[in-house]
Amino acid sequence: MAIKTNNLVACGECDALHREVALPPRGLAQCSRCGAELYRDKPESLDRTLALVVAAAVAFLLANAYPLMELDARGIRTTANLIQTASVLWQAGMPSVAIVVFLSVIALPGMQVAAMLYMLVPLRMGEIPPRIYLAYRLVNWAQPWAMVDVFLLGAVVSLVRLTQVAKIYPDLGIYAVAAFVLLSAAAVASFEPRALWRRVEALGERLPRLQEEGRA
Repeated sequence: MAIKTNNLVACGECDALHREVALPPRGLAQCSRCGAELYRDKPESLDRTLALVVAAAVAFLLANAYPLMELDARGIRTTANLIQTASVLWQAGMPSVAIVVFLSVIALPGMQVAAMLYMLVPLRMGEIPPRIYLAYRLVNWAQPWAMVDVFLLGAVVSLVRLTQVAKIYPDLGIYAVAAFVLLSAAAVASFEPRALWRRVEALGERLPRLQEEGRA
């Protein structure tokens, strides 16, 4: 990831410094030394990201409200949603696995979505949220540790293997998890930090003028 300092951009791969230049629509800036991507132009990045994050938040709530699957083993039926999965692992004597599942599948993805909404919703309404820098750091910190996609892959593998000993009925929750993985990945791909900070700078210049006009 490239690091920006005023009008200079440092390559995230080789640390070469470049001056930031305006790009054509959907243009791409690459490092002159190693060819790595510095930044790219993503039209309507913030609005598109906000729409995807809102949809991902809905999918995340559905995944925690509805069962992932129903297991029928000789007439004994068992169901569990996303939160109950961690609880079942804890009760089964696997507390370390339960904690990892809770943090990487529930807590950190939820924090990431909440932080994105905290930043993007006020900006869309023309206001700068307090401590936006902390929210941005939280998003970057939580992203590598949010592993809902790994959980989904493990659930699919379990579905295939458990069909040999029991009947498995996928429920709404597993589809909501799949939707969350796709929507959150699309939101990350469409998010452009440069657009975020340009919006913050523009609002930071406009709000004092509006306050002065209001006092006048």
